[in-house]
Amino acid sequence: MSLEIVIDDPAWEAVSGLEALIARVVEAGLKQLPAPRDGEAVILLTGDDNVQALNARFRGKDSPTNVLSFPAPGREGYPGDVALAYGVCAREAQAAGKRLIDHAAHLALHGVLHLNGLDHEEEIAAREMERLETAVLAGFGIADPYAAVEGP
Repeated sequence: MSLEIVIDDPAWEAVSGLEALIARVVEAGLKQLPAPRDGEAVILLTGDDNVQALNARFRGKDSPTNVLSFPAPGREGYPGDVALAYGVCAREAQAAGKRLIDHAAHLALHGVLHLNGLDHEEEIAAREMERLETAVLAGFGIADPYAAVEGP
């Protein structure tokens, strides 16, 4: 699977090195899968309004969210698309004391794993997906995104 990263919201452009990190993290994650999907996936780095519109249209939820995945399992050569909302991601990163670049790389990986059939609906599947994400991110010096944040 290859990636096209599209920046639709200029706020993302201020995150230096983001596109390169996403590409490297996703590539490392795909190497952990026994049979990643073929084709080119798009990762759209956009704003809250756009993600809210997508969330309302395709999931019936009229609110922005951090990441949306749109797998296309029946379409050969097209694994699907992923969208990240800048405002939601930035607020989450700040609230958790994370760097935005690290949080966005995690969410991009998470979305691409969904395009490859992984999910977190069942507890066992969720643990496996989290384990894979955590291991891949650790290889880039990114802390476990699922670790509890300690208070002051």
